[in-house]
Amino acid sequence: MSTQDVYFLGKLSLTVEPADRETLPSLFSRTAILNGTDAANFALDLGTTFRRILEQDEEAVAIFAKRAGLSATQLAELLSWTGERIGDVRMRFRKEVLVSRALRNPIIRGCPHCMREHAANQPHPLRRTALRGGLALQRC
Repeated sequence: MSTQDVYFLGKLSLTVEPADRETLPSLFSRTAILNGTDAANFALDLGTTFRRILEQDEEAVAIFAKRAGLSATQLAELLSWTGERIGDVRMRFRKEVLVSRALRNPIIRGCPHCMREHAANQPHPLRRTALRGGLALQRC
């Protein structure tokens, strides 16, 4: 199936709404899990690669947004919390310019206590356990 063919496919049957302040990679990963696979294979199923999603390649993000049924507003909000590369070492994050290492550390740490708290007593824990942009700048 070509990349262009993917545009003709409709919304996935299993999707999840973006959480408040959620990042694009987080929503992509949660959607992959919901569809019974990991992020890398999910990206291949969509006709792209996970690296292209992480790099916010315009075509790859458009494919995911269409298949996940995201509105333009939802996509813009996701991208604003994800951060946009504006050079080799800088990123724009919610209209602020920061050193990219502050946002894009290759080691993602999640507080187990916070993740349990987000998922506790929820009928759909997958919808609550999301990497949120604001958590990248604070510690528990």
